[in-house]
Amino acid sequence: MCRGRAVRLSAPLVMGIVNVTPDSFFAGSRVAGAAEAAARGADFQRLGAAIVDVGGESTRPGAVAVDAATEAARVAPAIRALRAACPDLLISVDTRHTAVARAALEAGADIVNDVSGLAPDAGMAALLAETGAGYILMHGRGWTPKGETEARADVATAVETELNEALARLVAAGVDARQVAFDPGLGFEKAHADSWRLLGATARFAAAERPWVVAASRKRFLDNGMGESVGAAVWAAAQGADVLRVHDVAETAGAIRAFLRAREAADV
Repeated sequence: MCRGRAVRLSAPLVMGIVNVTPDSFFAGSRVAGAAEAAARGADFQRLGAAIVDVGGESTRPGAVAVDAATEAARVAPAIRALRAACPDLLISVDTRHTAVARAALEAGADIVNDVSGLAPDAGMAALLAETGAGYILMHGRGWTPKGETEARADVATAVETELNEALARLVAAGVDARQVAFDPGLGFEKAHADSWRLLGATARFAAAERPWVVAASRKRFLDNGMGESVGAAVWAAAQGADVLRVHDVAETAGAIRAFLRAREAADV
């Protein structure tokens, strides 16, 4: 549920990434301003993306934090232009700042994609309760520009438990649980082995009632590769993931269409 709009999850949705930043780790996701963001997002919709995720702060390991005013000045005009170009497109803002989320929602966004979901910015829950915006709650123990950490065998259980605890806090603050989707946080303060374990646990996660977002695209545990990223997306789709956050929209959407056609043919 996003601002009163029901989102159909009968098939995996592709979420294309547009970064209005100079330093996001994948150069192909970067755009220079609002007009380019709108054009890129419109292309993504044409190529098969149901959602476009607009970011104004890099979250790659080693990235320098951006203040909320600078981030809002990047994303709000981009979202406004994208909304004008694509009235029916679902738009998310990739931010950990309440002020940026508010500016983005006022500009036309539907969803807040928050990498600091286990410890959200003050006021985020109140904003979600007020607006009814969709919320992608990502697993990460606080936003820090770190790389790998020590692997843990029970990572899937830990992620599931901590996300559900965070959801309970949001619901207690007035957020409707139907607004919230989970993201296991592949690559965020996790060893490569943990990211692989979490990707492998997609079917387990998808069996729960909560929608799940898988964001493996171009991450270091996949060696930043397009082929590996598309393969991970198809695997996640086959295991029941609801949303696939990707850089390579055309390639991923095409692969998912082929997967769905083959699955349909196999069921005949």
